[in-house]
Amino acid sequence: MRFKILKPLAVVTVCLIFAMQTFAQNGTSGRVVNKEGNGIPGVTVSAGNKAVATTDANGNFTTTVASGRLTFSSVGYEATTANAGGSNVSVTMATQTTSQQEVVVVGYGTRKVKDATGSVASITPKDFNKGQISTPEQLFQGRTPGVTVSPSSGEPGAAATINIRGTSSVRGNQQPLYVVDGVPLDGGATAGSASGIEGTSTAKNPLMFLNPNDIESISILKDASSAAIYGSRGANGVIIITTKNGRGAKGSWTFGMSTSVAKVAKRYDLLSAADFLDGIYDIKIAEGTDAATAAAQVALVNGGATTDWQDEIFRTAISQNFNLGWGFARNKTSLRLSGSYDNQQGIVKNSGLKRLTARANFTQTFLANDALKLEITTNVSNIKNNYVANTNNAGFQGSLIGATISFNPTIAPKQASGLYSVDGNNRNPAAILAYFDDKDNVNRFLTNVSLSYKIMDGLTFKTTLGYDKATGVRSSYADPRLPSAFGGTTNVFAWDYGNSITGNGRAVKQDLESSNLLFENTLTYNKTFKGKHDVNAVLGQGYQKSTNDYSSMVAWGTATPVVGAGDVFNKNFDAFTNKRAGGIPYYGENMLASYFTRVNYSYDDKYLLTATVRIDGSSRFGSNNRYGTFPAFAAKWKLMNENFAKNSIGKVFSDFSVRANWGKIGSQDNIGDYAAVNFNQTWVRQSGAIETEPINTANPDLKWEEATTTGVGLDWALKSGRLSGTIDYFHTERKNVVIFTQVPGGFAGVGNWFANLPGKVINNGLEVSLNLKAVKTEKFRWDVNYNMTFLKNNVEGIDNPINTGQVSGQGLTGAYAQTIRSGSPIFSWFMPVFEGFDANGFAKYANGTADQVVGSAIPTFTAGLNNSFSYGRWNASIFLNATTGFYVYNNTANALFLMGSLKTAHNVDYRTVNAGESAINPGSVSTRFLEKGDFLRLSNMLIGYDFKIKNKYIKSLNASLSGQNLALFTNYSGLDPEVNVDKGLNGSPSRGFDYAGYPKARTFTLGLNVGF
Repeated sequence: MRFKILKPLAVVTVCLIFAMQTFAQNGTSGRVVNKEGNGIPGVTVSAGNKAVATTDANGNFTTTVASGRLTFSSVGYEATTANAGGSNVSVTMATQTTSQQEVVVVGYGTRKVKDATGSVASITPKDFNKGQISTPEQLFQGRTPGVTVSPSSGEPGAAATINIRGTSSVRGNQQPLYVVDGVPLDGGATAGSASGIEGTSTAKNPLMFLNPNDIESISILKDASSAAIYGSRGANGVIIITTKNGRGAKGSWTFGMSTSVAKVAKRYDLLSAADFLDGIYDIKIAEGTDAATAAAQVALVNGGATTDWQDEIFRTAISQNFNLGWGFARNKTSLRLSGSYDNQQGIVKNSGLKRLTARANFTQTFLANDALKLEITTNVSNIKNNYVANTNNAGFQGSLIGATISFNPTIAPKQASGLYSVDGNNRNPAAILAYFDDKDNVNRFLTNVSLSYKIMDGLTFKTTLGYDKATGVRSSYADPRLPSAFGGTTNVFAWDYGNSITGNGRAVKQDLESSNLLFENTLTYNKTFKGKHDVNAVLGQGYQKSTNDYSSMVAWGTATPVVGAGDVFNKNFDAFTNKRAGGIPYYGENMLASYFTRVNYSYDDKYLLTATVRIDGSSRFGSNNRYGTFPAFAAKWKLMNENFAKNSIGKVFSDFSVRANWGKIGSQDNIGDYAAVNFNQTWVRQSGAIETEPINTANPDLKWEEATTTGVGLDWALKSGRLSGTIDYFHTERKNVVIFTQVPGGFAGVGNWFANLPGKVINNGLEVSLNLKAVKTEKFRWDVNYNMTFLKNNVEGIDNPINTGQVSGQGLTGAYAQTIRSGSPIFSWFMPVFEGFDANGFAKYANGTADQVVGSAIPTFTAGLNNSFSYGRWNASIFLNATTGFYVYNNTANALFLMGSLKTAHNVDYRTVNAGESAINPGSVSTRFLEKGDFLRLSNMLIGYDFKIKNKYIKSLNASLSGQNLALFTNYSGLDPEVNVDKGLNGSPSRGFDYAGYPKARTFTLGLNVGF
């Protein structure tokens, strides 16, 4: 029986071998690869207008076509051709530029780039910034017109301010909406923001939980016609992040590793120990002190050492990153698993972050014609941040960076006893580093599960459940050996705990838990009628609930004394003898119910229309204005598809399309969860009495912020294929701007509430992007990508100016430097105009020290230029970005770089001693410290090599060396003009402040990527 079965099988096998040999002689076979030599799966092979084959997981193809030309096309690659015939045809496909990408992710679907009616930017890995990347926005910083990214500092994982087509809000959160694999994120912080000393620090980046190596693409929705599908959350634009899926039928492994070396890019030019003493002596002589007495007074502050305090806190930081991924896509299943580990040291000692991530993206189809589809994406991360004691609003003694600038350079870090040196009420930077311990531990879980069913041809129903959960614990410890210069006492509900750090030590523990639940249902319809009418429609309903739960505890008092240099300080919260509430606990909850629809219609691939409407109802508003309606419309005309264009502009252009859009989008960002509710807080007084008092006054008439946008655009490409680009003009007016302000009448239990301002904030501008294939030969390629944005901002109709931007420094309590007022750009600087020093070294001001509007912190021009090169297996890129038309307030100089500081034995920089200032001149807020922030930065350079691999196991090997922040060209006297330390006032944000922030690094990264 066995022989009877095997014999026919042998005959069939012989026939198959014969058929394959015949095919090899009469058809065409070969392999399609990218420029690195890796096979490209899923490439469509066509003869004429008919698809004849598709490449397999390794890029191999076979077809019976034996003559003529074959065309090879695939998403993300430039189509190419080759002669048919033969059994070893080799085809290399070049990656498309961003403007050529065929598909871009938009809300609740995708669109072909050539069919996009609105202004949408798509950035893929080949366009990403390279090097040491902590958070996703670093990937596209400077790469897209109309999008500005301003890091708050150079600290690992620092938050960044991202503005899309300007900023309009006068409330704290002005960030775009982030959507990760279909889940709109809450965008709030995931760890406590208070420090263990005093004051607050800027919250960490909310996207820190994502591994940048997992990102497949980033889409930025810039206008209302694109963002209106997200309604009440789209007023600041939308950033959609899509992660990678499995590819290749056989499955493949990828492994990447990198090592980065970073040093502080620029230091403060501080006086040396000798010049410090000479400076104090000169001040004494200038005050009329005789030489002998002056020398004796200088001797009192001379500690006899020579200390560079910047050397004491800065270091060469070594960071490492490891990534491992595996995935496949075959039959009905697609799966990708990935994991990463980052250990990023900060350039300031004791600072850094460690991140572990794991991700799974799974897709499974069922039934005939794959009618049922299950998609699951899951991301799990653990992040541990090490903070240094640096705050946004430290007192006159300063936190770490401020103390480093001003501490006496003639004092040694330690005394002979081993304890850290003291100098009156000044803070020893080395002691700050050694005696403060501030860490957090953040866990985050994000998942999205969707099930879609093809009801009929062209009609699909999809239901989605998304869940985002973050828990963070931040623990801060201050050592009992710190002198009285460090920290005051804790005061909660008028209860002064009397818990000085000296002798007691202190611990602060903060717990933050947030969750975000999303449930959506959509019905999508795709149909083409009579070959000319194309309809894509989405109808949806959604529900989202977000919660935030915050509490803190403070502890002090050690069980055993900690006084000597060798004593051990037990950094265990439970080991302290006293524990109390560290502040007012908070639980916030808000819900959003939504209904939305969008229709895309195209006629004959010439005329394209988009109409969108979303209705959102938010629990943050009272019944009077709970629901908001946000419509948008857009149109596109492809002139090149008109008959009359073929013999006119068609001789010059291969694409010439005009776009126009109008729409309204809303915002409820940073409005209190209970803005429409009156409620009280019950607390225990120091006496033990229980007291209840109101802590929120409701405004039932509060309205949504509403941004109306109008825009026109042009997409074009020359017929030569060498040059293409886009031009967009936009105009946005935001009204009903929300502010936290005084309750009118003064009879409310709580004096402030959320209210709408009259007037509006206007942004208009012009965006230009250009893509040039400067050189394209068989071996060498040079591509140039350039973008620039012109922006104008103005405030109209706001009756009462809003002052913000509190200035820190001794004697500057209550001082501010920024204003939001009618007739000026938002975040305008408002202060006296400095006119130099008189003969006695005292400051002179215009108009009798009257405050004047003197420029804005908002840039009027931004640009980015990227040059990409490839030669054989070598590739390289150079990226520069520039920003002009804005001013930075150097609060560091205002607080610390004064001759009065040197008079009191605080160090200053050389610029200060050469300024001609008297040592008793007050350091008042003025344009003396306001500087142009214009800069040109060599942001990124990379050189890479793709090794030619002939190995059974290793399919690809790439090595690269990149540099970040390599050169900065600016007249700004501080460390870096691209800075945004939070100096908000009364709930209103600030912009453009530099106050002793964490400096930026210059980083070099060596990377290796292997494919198996």
